Amino acid sequence: MVAASDFEGIEVDSSIEPLADYLLVRPKEAVAETSSGLLLPTANKEQPTEGDVLAIGPGGFDEVTGVQTPMWAEVGARVFYSKYGAEKVTMGGDEHALVRDEDVLLSYSGEEASLDNLKLPRGKVLVELGEKGKESTTDGGIVLSKGSTKPDTTLGKVVAVGGPVLHHTLGETPLDIDVGDTVKFRWGQEVKLEIGKNDYIVVDSSDCLAKWNA
Repeated sequence: MVAASDFEGIEVDSSIEPLADYLLVRPKEAVAETSSGLLLPTANKEQPTEGDVLAIGPGGFDEVTGVQTPMWAEVGARVFYSKYGAEKVTMGGDEHALVRDEDVLLSYSGEEASLDNLKLPRGKVLVELGEKGKESTTDGGIVLSKGSTKPDTTLGKVVAVGGPVLHHTLGETPLDIDVGDTVKFRWGQEVKLEIGKNDYIVVDSSDCLAKWNA
C-alpha cells in the first residue's frame, strides 16, 4: 500500500481520473503581484494555492444518508484552494494537485480574480478586513483599529456570499448572512487574500458567531 506521503513522489504518464469528491488541479506559478494588482496571496503560512481545474470526481457520499453530494467545482474553472490536504502528483512532467471539493476557497473567470468575477462555494463568505493602517468606526461605535489587518483579526464586513449549505435531511439551507453584514468570526479555517489595499478572508459560515449591519 502506498502512503499519502509517498504519493507526492509518484510520476504518472497517463491522465489521472479523480475519484469521490476530489478534483485535479494544475497549479499556477506563484507571483508576487498580478498585472493589475488586484489579487495577491499573502506571505503568511496559510497562503492558498491557485490553479486550473482539469478534472473532477463524481462527488462524495453523505455518511448518514448515503446520497451522493454533487461537486461544486467545475472543469475549466480557476480556483484558489487551501494548500493543506492537497496531494501532489507529477503528470506528464508537470506538478499537479488532487484537492477535495470542500477545500476550494473560491473560483473565478478570466485571467485575474476580482470582486466582480469570483464565486464562493456553498457555505463560505468573503470578509473584508479593511484598508491597512487605517482606523474606522462603525455606526454602532465599534472601532476597527489598525489591528484589524493583523492575522488574528476576527471582525470584518461581508462582501460576497456563497450558495446554501447542503444538509443531509433539510436539503439546501440558506446562509443567514448577507453582503453588507459585519461579522464576528472564529479564526481557524480562514485563508487570507489581498485585493488592492484591503485584506480579505474566506470564512466558513459555520465559523461566524454574530452579525450586525453597521
